[in-house]
Amino acid sequence: MPFHVKRSQTAQASEMTTFNGARAVTWPEPPRGHSFFEKQYFPAPSKLEGVPDSENLLIPPMHWHWRQEEYFTVTHGRFIFTLEGREFTVSATDEQTKITIPVLLRHTFKVDPTCTEPCGIELSTLISPAGEEEGATERFFRNLYSYLEDCHQQKVAPSLPQLLLFLDSAEVSLAFPGPGWIARPLSYAFGVVVGRWLGWLLGYRASYPEYYRAYDQTTDSRKDR
Repeated sequence: MPFHVKRSQTAQASEMTTFNGARAVTWPEPPRGHSFFEKQYFPAPSKLEGVPDSENLLIPPMHWHWRQEEYFTVTHGRFIFTLEGREFTVSATDEQTKITIPVLLRHTFKVDPTCTEPCGIELSTLISPAGEEEGATERFFRNLYSYLEDCHQQKVAPSLPQLLLFLDSAEVSLAFPGPGWIARPLSYAFGVVVGRWLGWLLGYRASYPEYYRAYDQTTDSRKDR
């Protein structure tokens, strides 16, 4: 298996469609105090009904954010959340459609593949205490989604060091099972050693110009970052 995939030019795309058209993603201007604002739209969730979760690249692995509180709002259809081992469903017709994920809470989510209508969800995080360009940002998500889509299109398995490097750059770690007092330091160390250090040695980067360019308001265009 090659270490590196051929990277597609997605940095200029205003909308990113992935996994054979199963999901479309856009990044509007984030609200004040938030590091990013993302909208995901699934036109036909039933396309994913026969895909095992282990092969569905649209499902984030169980993870936690070290410094940022995360928010989800279900706008259409139905989504399934898992928080610290507890699974529950949120529908756009529910009285409460917004989910708040505190820092250091193990979580993941996915569109409900049994839903017969289009599904939509909005995601955002507060700005990291480390700065506006740190933590989970549009740069992180564009790189992650573009890389996973290239792997899918080229039929290669994603590289664990590359994925962990992306996560480490966003102040995110895979969430190991077990008591938090031991799972947190172990998962953090795993991300640093395998992602930040080994990933760097293998030539991986946290961001690629093919996938992301910072927006330059003076020229109304994106520039390499």
